[in-house]
Amino acid sequence: MSFLKRFEVWVLIVLSLSAAIWVFTMDSAQDGNPETITETASTEPSLKILRCTLERDYGNARLDIELRYRNATPRAFTLQPPDVRLLTAEGQEVPLFVLPVEKPPQIAAQTAQDVRLRYWLDKEHLQSALTLDIRGQKAAVKAATAFDLEALENGKAKSWTGPIQ
Repeated sequence: MSFLKRFEVWVLIVLSLSAAIWVFTMDSAQDGNPETITETASTEPSLKILRCTLERDYGNARLDIELRYRNATPRAFTLQPPDVRLLTAEGQEVPLFVLPVEKPPQIAAQTAQDVRLRYWLDKEHLQSALTLDIRGQKAAVKAATAFDLEALENGKAKSWTGPIQ
């Protein structure tokens, strides 16, 4: 037991124990900053658009929608079709912008969380209103007025805090 006489060993033991205690006592709700539904005000809507960012890519654009969604179900909810759809005024569904390395966002049961959804838009999608539909709850993403994609500089992003005008 001569190794217990060394100062470095005792420092490592104390650090290991304190790290283990910290990990086991840490609140799991702090990961990703979700709020439990009991902490959320009952007047807050289940779906709220926080910001929309549009980035032009020549004749198309990538739309990033940052939103806050409250999952009131007892199961985790993965935000992907058919439960989550971006619809034009004509009812046409806009395709998701999918990267193979990115998993679709997931919201834990009985929590509210900020997430980001990405969509790939054609010029035609920007000529009418866009509405985000999550399990029947709808939020306006773009106003009905036509948006001139050519006015955006290629590769530059533009953000709106409300619906795109």
